[in-house]
Amino acid sequence: MAHEGLRMVLTHQARLPKELLQTGLRPILMNLADPKRLSISGLEGLARLLELLTNYFKVEIGHKLLDHFRIVADPQSLQISSKVPFSESEGIPKLVRLAHIFHLLPPAANIFLENLVNAIVQTETQMHFSTANPFSEPLAKYLDRYATEGVDFLMKNLNLPRTVRTFRNILQAKLAPHLERELANQMPTLAALLVVGTDPRQLKSALELVDDLISLDPIYLSEHGYVVDTLVTLWNSIAQPAALSVDIVEVTHWHSIIQGIFINVLKQTPRIDLLFELVSIYTRRLELDTVSTTNFLYHHVALSEGPFRRNVLLRFMTWFNDPQHSWQHRCYFLRYIVTPTLLVQASRASNIDRLIGPDFTSQLHRSIWLPLSKDDSSAEIDDMYRIELLHLTTVIVQHYADLLEDVKKDIVKYIWFHVSHCDDVIVKQMGYLLAARFFSTFPTPPKFILRAWTGLLQLPHNEGRSSVRYEALSILARCLPTDVDENGFLLWAKETRRILTDDGSQTLSIYHLIVKQADLFFPVRALFIPHMTNSLQKLGLSPSSTPESRMLSLEILSTIFKWDERAVQESNKMTDDDSSPLHKQLVWRPPLALRESMISYLMRLATMTLEPGQKIALVPRALSLLQSMTAPSGWPDVTLGLRFFARHLEQVCCVASVTFHIL
Repeated sequence: MAHEGLRMVLTHQARLPKELLQTGLRPILMNLADPKRLSISGLEGLARLLELLTNYFKVEIGHKLLDHFRIVADPQSLQISSKVPFSESEGIPKLVRLAHIFHLLPPAANIFLENLVNAIVQTETQMHFSTANPFSEPLAKYLDRYATEGVDFLMKNLNLPRTVRTFRNILQAKLAPHLERELANQMPTLAALLVVGTDPRQLKSALELVDDLISLDPIYLSEHGYVVDTLVTLWNSIAQPAALSVDIVEVTHWHSIIQGIFINVLKQTPRIDLLFELVSIYTRRLELDTVSTTNFLYHHVALSEGPFRRNVLLRFMTWFNDPQHSWQHRCYFLRYIVTPTLLVQASRASNIDRLIGPDFTSQLHRSIWLPLSKDDSSAEIDDMYRIELLHLTTVIVQHYADLLEDVKKDIVKYIWFHVSHCDDVIVKQMGYLLAARFFSTFPTPPKFILRAWTGLLQLPHNEGRSSVRYEALSILARCLPTDVDENGFLLWAKETRRILTDDGSQTLSIYHLIVKQADLFFPVRALFIPHMTNSLQKLGLSPSSTPESRMLSLEILSTIFKWDERAVQESNKMTDDDSSPLHKQLVWRPPLALRESMISYLMRLATMTLEPGQKIALVPRALSLLQSMTAPSGWPDVTLGLRFFARHLEQVCCVASVTFHIL
């Protein structure tokens, strides 16, 4: 009420009587003379009074306020205050109220700028503040009033990280618009510091301030486009951190800032050249978090709409042939831009705009499929790059096959070069996956399909990516030739059986394939069931058996039993006229000796000593399968296994109720 009354008086009376001022201000100034008499309410009252009577105070009062600030901001007191909540601290609120007074002092109060900023920076450091804090708002009001002087002070102290951090806290909190505009006017000066050779501390500060300005107002980009070009030059200059006389942690921080700026620029402007620069981050051997970059690239390009994606793909083909860019750089651009874009477009319901046409595939033909199918032109290419090119080709064959009619022969040569002349297993697998897609899309002679099938089966199963291998086999399974030998067995099945017999290292991988492709192997099961049955002992009961191999053995037995149930159904459908070799294969059933071996194996597996974890996973499943096999609808004629089980009944007391139910 006193504040409001004084304000009303001043609206009607330009100046107050001298005696009234002396009488009213004397007690206030007396309290201000002694730092021990400072109180929060007194400082708040002084601030309210200064709002109305600024011209009645001398600017020299700021010296006294600074002295009080230094006394209250004793390092020992600040250390204690840093360990308690702000609301429970006595000294910090006083310091905040003291700082709040400076922007209310007479116009000449800019003389305190350096001392006030340094005092607050010291206090924030002692209090371990790293973001906006209680001092940010009062200092922001002061700096916003003297924005020109504040920016000049900042530019002179870019080599002081703590000072820069204090200014950045104010900018990021949007507390000083005048200061922000004045700093934006200094953009040419900041840009001049963004070169290798500048003091690393100044370079870091300039980067951080540019990043803040761009984040606060993207319009800065359109007004200062040269800054982005300067950043691109800096980005390429720090591509080899080992060649710089700067700490690797500092260089990593520079990369992180520039990466964020590039992303902000791309959100505002369709600069395709900047997209290529951003992708090079994956080639930098630094501890960088690239997850946000990957997500941005997917959403900004692959998942976007409009002509931007088409322009990126067309620009890529021009950029692809530029020897200035490394194979590794091109590889990552394929992985995160080109291939995902084509996949997303192909998966969309309305696929009117396919993005690419014959011109695009013709350029791929000239740049990839034709030259990279020869030893002399691709020996220096990295295997990772080959994998990405094979993946891209696979996507095009699968979704854009109509564009490849004129280049099919060269794609086949490209495929066989990689499966025949490359030593890396993953490259071979990707080559076979491409072959499978190609054979399922275009009419192909059976000998090529059979060659790809056997080649895949003979790849080392413990190397590479098993998911790629099984995907390729699953695709080939749909287009396998139906040629048979003199006994009526399919040729591909005979080849698979030969590999299974001759190469023991492929046993597990082929068994996994049989389990996954049970319908495919049903007509030719007579070739495999004897071998599968004889392998059970090694899979589940030998000292070298693993939990995975034991689980695989149960999968095999389950598959065999389902096959037999299906054979019974086929037999019931069979008529007297159905005597062809094919029908005989469909109704074939495992001999009694093999079935007894399977039952015996199940009982031994269920009663052997296993670790608790394996026992919980294996025994219930083994007993359930055993119950199905010995049921009246299963194999009731099998007795050997049951006799064996009876002899070992004492060993299975833990599952007595289940076993007696089975018996």
